[in-house]
Amino acid sequence: MKNYDIISVGDAFEDVLILPTDLKVKQDHSYTSGYSVSFELGEKIPLSEVDYEIGGSACNTSVAFSRVGLSASLVTTVGDDTPSEKIFERLNYESVDTSNILIDKKMKTNFSVIFRLAEGRSIFIYRGLTDYGRLTIKKNIKAKWIFLAPVGENSENLENEIISHVSENNSLLAWNPGAIQIKNGVGKYKSLLKNTAVLFLNKEESIKFLNCPVRPSEKDLMSKLHYYGPKIIVITNGKNGAKAFDGQTFYEIPAFDNVIRVDSTGAGDSFASGFIAKLIHEEWDGLTQNPDLIMGALRWGIINSNSVITEIGAQKGLLNLDELKKRCEKYYSLKRSK
Repeated sequence: MKNYDIISVGDAFEDVLILPTDLKVKQDHSYTSGYSVSFELGEKIPLSEVDYEIGGSACNTSVAFSRVGLSASLVTTVGDDTPSEKIFERLNYESVDTSNILIDKKMKTNFSVIFRLAEGRSIFIYRGLTDYGRLTIKKNIKAKWIFLAPVGENSENLENEIISHVSENNSLLAWNPGAIQIKNGVGKYKSLLKNTAVLFLNKEESIKFLNCPVRPSEKDLMSKLHYYGPKIIVITNGKNGAKAFDGQTFYEIPAFDNVIRVDSTGAGDSFASGFIAKLIHEEWDGLTQNPDLIMGALRWGIINSNSVITEIGAQKGLLNLDELKKRCEKYYSLKRSK
């Protein structure tokens, strides 16, 4: 039987990140972001930068966990093509176990084109993996933790497998719901939520997941989510940092205010992986309430995500364990001394 500290379950992508020089961006309050982009059909749009990277939430987190010294593996499905070769090459280089990746010669590997703009980003996504019921956790493996990343359609069998694995192996589950799960709402995932140790959402996702008719406070959101069973609720809020709730205490951590943001791709993945890595290294049992540990996990998450956004792509800026500890001690020692 193979044993891991953590297994990430979900997608792997080849990402092409482009920086257009002549797209028309304008303020547009009919969109949530407040901006829209337009260009003339048939127009040739010059690019000032092109970067080829590997991405996908499950892939990103598996690399992040391995970087901080954890035995990590990835459960996903890819095609037998050039993008999958690049994914395997990156994962092998990062010492992520790839034996749980299924190769399907009939499908094309997930692929995305990410438009980087000063006002934000837009992503064109091709999903070769359309049936997430095909993802499966082998019976001969055991993991202390499972990280369930955003997944697509037909994920019910996968979710049931994860619940069984968590129950049978006394494992802990971290879950970052995707757009489809958020649209379906909390009511559809009561069993999964009861078996979740840490739930990650951003503020807008939390409101939609709970189908709130009004915009509640983040404390109200976390309290409502905690009612469904997760031991720790974490809500991220971009440049405003993150908050957490363990059923008794509310926690808050600001983002760094002196970081030059180059690319926000993978910021959420790096935060979640930093947070969970701290819990694993401190051998949290999933039950004990430990305020110092949760604050430490928030710090690891913020530091990891603030490093990632200074680089292009979701993985270049991920920190190793020594650097993560060093930056944490340096930054928060300075904060305490002020």
